[in-house]
Amino acid sequence: AAQSFYQTYYTDILQHMFSVVTDTSHTAGLTMHATILAYMFILVETDKITAPLNAADQAASNMANMVYIQGFVANLLKTAFPHLTDNQIKITVTGLFNLNQDIPGFKDHLRDFLVQIRESTGEDDTDLYLEEREAALKTAQEEKRKVQMSVPGILNPHEIAEEMQD
Repeated sequence: AAQSFYQTYYTDILQHMFSVVTDTSHTAGLTMHATILAYMFILVETDKITAPLNAADQAASNMANMVYIQGFVANLLKTAFPHLTDNQIKITVTGLFNLNQDIPGFKDHLRDFLVQIRESTGEDDTDLYLEEREAALKTAQEEKRKVQMSVPGILNPHEIAEEMQD
């Protein structure tokens, strides 16, 4: 049952994932998108998907799913972003398969690709680093709060969480 699901929906899901990741209005969730895409590439790379993903093309040439998906993704990116060179597309696709076991590395590779896309269109790419910036600000805020709590009198007594006293 799983193999027929992959055969029917895998390329559609992959295409939709790339459309969401590359859509400039979807800035949040890059980590989750990277995790999903990496898992999808792992499925193909480790031959968890045994059914041919494109029966017509693969039956004639006896092509492996991984080779087919690499070509599919390259064609998808080339069609969506004609301003990218063939070498940029090749490096991107190779990186997607080589880094699929390393989610932070995969995310950085995906982010680099998104920066390449946005640089050529002149769009702002600062939102691609939003998650990291928010985490750094939260950490800085927590550190500041610790320092303030360690010095008596800096914080208002109402800002300090009281421990229950009997």
